[in-house]
Amino acid sequence: MALTVSEAQAVSSYYYDGTLQQTCYDDSPFWVKLKQKNKIKKQGGTLIQFPLRYKKLAQADAVTPTDQVTFEAPDTRTAGQLNWKYYRGRTFITWQERTENVGKPQIVSLLKDKAQEMKDDIYDRFATDVYTSNPNGLGFSSLATIVDSTDSYAGIPVSDASTWAAWEDASTTALALYGAGSLSYYVNIATFGKNGPSMHLTTRNLASKFMSLFEGQKIYEDRELANAGFNNIMFMGGPVVGDYYCPASYWYGLDMDAFEFVTHTDWDFKLVGWQELFQAGHPESMGRVMSWAGNLKCDQRRTNFKLSTPNYTL
Repeated sequence: MALTVSEAQAVSSYYYDGTLQQTCYDDSPFWVKLKQKNKIKKQGGTLIQFPLRYKKLAQADAVTPTDQVTFEAPDTRTAGQLNWKYYRGRTFITWQERTENVGKPQIVSLLKDKAQEMKDDIYDRFATDVYTSNPNGLGFSSLATIVDSTDSYAGIPVSDASTWAAWEDASTTALALYGAGSLSYYVNIATFGKNGPSMHLTTRNLASKFMSLFEGQKIYEDRELANAGFNNIMFMGGPVVGDYYCPASYWYGLDMDAFEFVTHTDWDFKLVGWQELFQAGHPESMGRVMSWAGNLKCDQRRTNFKLSTPNYTL
């Protein structure tokens, strides 16, 4: 007999549905590091809101013991607000596939492949959108917007809060470890107190260029990232990782403590069971969806930097 909805639900639930959601973060160094730092959070509400101190209180000074005390309450706080962003993955089993895949082994193989395909498709979308704005304009906040010296983010323009800006360089073409416009220079200026860039994401070619500059020096790696399958070299306390999805000529120095990937409690890769698609005009076919809502939050932009013009051939 052909594959039925009830059979599809049973084998999906038994064999892989419980782990499908958990693996959606495992193939990107950015998501893996957030997951390792327990920075993927669930919450509800109408907005993603978080408090910020955007300037100094400036009420401390040396005084004489007879100075009169004048109390002031300057505005030093505001709140960042992010809207929920929505993603949906979908998969489809045709009438022909239902007919030709009979018996438990065939059913399990087909449904598992369909589920893996849907997960891979969502991962590909997330791994792309973390670097660049989604082409349809509806995706979560990307690093391109967050790690920027002029773009507004979370409803706060840079003109209203000078510290609400990341560091960027759009002129340096030769990658260097030390000196003006170098990686160490930007790590230093992006470091504020104990916080600063703790992970570097770049293209694989630029990562290879970095390795060539680092030759002859003692090499360490981030063991957690390495164990997750990402080769890396430590530089000034942060791993340097080449990411296939990073746009050409970009280098990001990220303070991973400043980031959280906020997911809605009701839509954290929620799987909807297989449904027959009669009303959609495919009466003998079945489909299912996976739904996600959330956004990428950063509460300290100034501890991040990006280079957008380095050339790995120089």
